[in-house]
Amino acid sequence: MAAARSASVQKFIAQAHTKLLVYYLDGGVRTWYGRHHLPEGRLAADPRAVEIKRHDRYVAKTAPHIKVALLYDQRTGEEIRRFKNGALS
Repeated sequence: MAAARSASVQKFIAQAHTKLLVYYLDGGVRTWYGRHHLPEGRLAADPRAVEIKRHDRYVAKTAPHIKVALLYDQRTGEEIRRFKNGALS
């Protein structure tokens, strides 16, 4: 059973442009939502691109532990990328 989300977490999820769903080799599953805020209060020209780049960096870093990773557009539900068997497709 999932824990209830606080108002700040719900706001964070609502502002995200992307969602990364990761299935790990050990059987774990985790959902990561995009974070497009930049250091020092700067604004990103393309927040969606910043989120995709951060998700790609995470997947590359943890690739040996990932079975499948699916990157979705939070607004449309469209699949952006799929990582499977050590390669993006």
